[in-house]
Amino acid sequence: MLWSIVIPVKGSIGKSRLDAGDARAALAVAFARDAITAARASASVGRLVVVTGDDAVTCGLEGVEVVDDPSGGLRGAIAAGTAVLDPGAPAAVMLGDLPALTPDELDAALELAGREARSYVPDALMTGTTLLAARRADALRPHFGPGSAELHRRAGHVELPVTSDSGLRLDVDELADLHLAIDLGVGEHTRSVLRDAAIAA
Repeated sequence: MLWSIVIPVKGSIGKSRLDAGDARAALAVAFARDAITAARASASVGRLVVVTGDDAVTCGLEGVEVVDDPSGGLRGAIAAGTAVLDPGAPAAVMLGDLPALTPDELDAALELAGREARSYVPDALMTGTTLLAARRADALRPHFGPGSAELHRRAGHVELPVTSDSGLRLDVDELADLHLAIDLGVGEHTRSVLRDAAIAA
């Protein structure tokens, strides 16, 4: 089963809660580039759509379809991305702030998702959502935002048993999250920014 993945990304204007000084904007872009790179390398992903208004997010990355962010917030970006998909094909929405994600972790989660009509992966705190999937794109019921894990469960998405140490569970919003991601192992784009900013990786 090949999946279409939509990744909405604010880019350099995102991660306002990340207290990383002058490196915040570069890290926001790097997180997304590492998540995109992991998705591109996933054997389960046949189509990758990135919704963004920041060219730096996808610059130099091949195998990525870019949809302009309509500036309607996260829900608007997700709607713009899913609108270009085949409604009857397997699809998922994945957040772009997953710098520790690996292709194998995404493959494992999508294999689990293939067993459910609708499913989701909660974040490390079990309140948010990092991945929302459905065997048909038109069956996705996105409710991203505060308390999204519970909202997605109520909408008929089944929680996938992804282990707590998976990079797919660790979205980075604050500096403490970044340190946890560093411990797991971040991707090359994030490592590069961390080196330039003299933040231990």
